[in-house]
Amino acid sequence: MNLPFHIAAVSVLTAAYIVIFPVALGANIFLIFIIFKRPTMKTTINYLFANMAAANLLVAVFITPYALRSLFAADAWFGGVLGQISCRLVHCTYAVSIAGSILSLTAISLDQFYAILFPMKRIVVIRNTRFITIAIWISSVIFMTPYLAMYGIREMAGEKQCVYIVLDRIIMEIHFSFKFVFLYAFPLALMGILYILIGRKLWFRTIPGNIHSIHRQAAELSKRRVIRMLIIVIATFALCWLPVHVFHMCAVFKPHLTRNMASYWSPLIVFIGHANSALNPCLEIALNRKFRAEFFKFLATCRTFSMRCFRKRSERRGFIDSQRNLSRIESVENIKDRIAMQRGRLYDLRNQGNTIHSCPISLVRFSYHNNVEIES
Repeated sequence: MNLPFHIAAVSVLTAAYIVIFPVALGANIFLIFIIFKRPTMKTTINYLFANMAAANLLVAVFITPYALRSLFAADAWFGGVLGQISCRLVHCTYAVSIAGSILSLTAISLDQFYAILFPMKRIVVIRNTRFITIAIWISSVIFMTPYLAMYGIREMAGEKQCVYIVLDRIIMEIHFSFKFVFLYAFPLALMGILYILIGRKLWFRTIPGNIHSIHRQAAELSKRRVIRMLIIVIATFALCWLPVHVFHMCAVFKPHLTRNMASYWSPLIVFIGHANSALNPCLEIALNRKFRAEFFKFLATCRTFSMRCFRKRSERRGFIDSQRNLSRIESVENIKDRIAMQRGRLYDLRNQGNTIHSCPISLVRFSYHNNVEIES
């Protein structure tokens, strides 16, 4: 089998994708389920976390299998109308999930900024979770709709391939520059400024130490933990997707740099971006106390359920074994009785009372020795 990349790179990346796929699938579904199932979890920031989990779920369900397939078949695709539609939808879904993640992170940052620096102001737009959710996904779809026209099926070297079909260099430069600026650099710069102001408010300020400020101190510490978690999540997102954006910008503006790269660098860089869909929910569960408590509760429930199933299975197996042993004992006894009757060494004491009245001359039909009849 002719692989498009080095066999060592294909083996390592295949194993890595097999690991991150169930993690991303399970962790993101768990977050969405917990947020919508538990009444105490239905807050503005948690709904925005659910948006990020939904975006990561799109990557896990649609993009990860496509990336895993491309390790063995590169850009090879099937033709026809279905091939054209699926090719365009896969790349559009990929872009929409990235846009949904970065816009959700920006909305979370704005929510925390107003909640900490301007707690008395009621910002209706930011606190309206339904409006924010709809706005995030509509904006993501609008921003990434051009992907439907930028990818398609082309026949190259005798086979059909799903590739980037824009040939105008100016359009390519505008497209990738827009994506880098508005869906990576500008949101991250905005979030950086917001968190600098938030950190200045929370960390570089003395909290009064009297008795009446105990609850206030607890609230401040809780806010610090949330902000610390968000900074780690945003930094992880930025580091995971930075190589992808740099690679795309180099491919457009400095194509000779990417041509001279080894073939395995391209799938490796893409994998780092995809790994964020598994890292993101794991970080949120590990760094958020409520998510962590729900996760441990879920593990305890699974353990209890598995032990109950194991106990029932053991009881059922024990019952079956006892029935089997009982049947074996009965069969052995029947064999013994049959052997003894064949040898004439079994005293037939059945229906002894009836035998006394009906046959008074013989209580026992056979003796121990030969077939000699014993009279009463």
